[in-house]
Amino acid sequence: MALLSLLTAVKSGAPKPTHVIPSQRRDHVTAMASLGNEVFILRLECQQQVKVFDASTSLQRNITVPGLGSWSLGLAACAHYKCLYVSDFYNSSIHRAQLSGSSAVKKWSVASGPAGLSVNKKHNVVVACFGRTRYKNTQRTELS
Repeated sequence: MALLSLLTAVKSGAPKPTHVIPSQRRDHVTAMASLGNEVFILRLECQQQVKVFDASTSLQRNITVPGLGSWSLGLAACAHYKCLYVSDFYNSSIHRAQLSGSSAVKKWSVASGPAGLSVNKKHNVVVACFGRTRYKNTQRTELS
């Protein structure tokens, strides 16, 4: 059984797990992001779902991401645009799911094997792709 440990920030000393979310079967956690009091989790066999937990690690809801492949390694949340970015490794694409009351999901293609995702201070999503020697910086305005 794989476990996901959530850590809290401490001023001194070693960080200690505050909550543990157990994994069952082969549904290992592949990516995690947080925004406000919500924690977003992707599992290996995600079945086009992102699990949404509250800060106390109680499952609140699922976000359906239509067309999401079976291997997603990157997850990033953007507070400015109130959205979640999900990488789709085998389909070489990024999905953007709205978090503010809309079930809208958009998708765009990137170089092969997107894995790591991050959102920079200009609210652009930065995508690290396998097989490339540089990072691809895709501006959010290109997603509309």
